[in-house]
Amino acid sequence: MFTSKAINTFNKNTLLLIVMFAFTLFSAQLYATDTADDVATQNPELQLHSALVLKALQVDFYNVRCRGISVAKNFNKVNRLYITKYSLTANNFIKNFINPDVRAEKQIQEIDFKKNLNKLGGCSKAKEQGWIKQIHDEYKNLYQQAEQSTWFPEV
Repeated sequence: MFTSKAINTFNKNTLLLIVMFAFTLFSAQLYATDTADDVATQNPELQLHSALVLKALQVDFYNVRCRGISVAKNFNKVNRLYITKYSLTANNFIKNFINPDVRAEKQIQEIDFKKNLNKLGGCSKAKEQGWIKQIHDEYKNLYQQAEQSTWFPEV
């Protein structure tokens, strides 16, 4: 049988392990979120390049949802720009500067796009209201700015 001293030691050690595990789990999540947000708010060039990647995803989500085009043409164009200019893929850009989980980030962006599209009443209503043209124009503007940018990502 266990003595009361052994049970108290076991309880203290178990509690300590649980607290350490929880602290490690939450501190890692806070660190990852805070550093990405801090860098993005401090550097306008990084904001530009992040916005370009996310806007390219939006345009491609529109093309899939409303036009039936499954090729990620705009994201691939951004990818070519980033590879040529920075030797960095667009997916690695997302991983290093936006969200370490690229798939999760793309899913989040797709869900947000679909929510916005639904609020506007679907593809035809969004087009009638000029939302689709606005997305395309923003993408083209961001792309031109990124092409002319002298910024270089520090990974």
